[in-house]
Amino acid sequence: MRVHIPGALRRWTDGRDVVEVALAPEKGASAAEIIEALARAHPGIRDRVLDEQGELRRHVNIFIDGENARQLGGLDARVGAGSEMWIHPALSGGAR
Repeated sequence: MRVHIPGALRRWTDGRDVVEVALAPEKGASAAEIIEALARAHPGIRDRVLDEQGELRRHVNIFIDGENARQLGGLDARVGAGSEMWIHPALSGGAR
């Protein structure tokens, strides 16, 4: 499965914008398991995505096949072997 990495996190993936994470095709994994597999291959990225309690940071959004993981069960959301996951820092601000 493919994980799309935002520019702010690419220093931990050697500049790569997409990282492949291997999953058993019949089983899939949870979003948390994908993040842990990503962190094993790319140390440092976990701390930018998850907080000290292992929860998704408030300013980070994860999308699975275009749907916000928070609405699919959060870190327990199931990710299929053919799925794609995007990590996005939340945007805020406004016009002056």
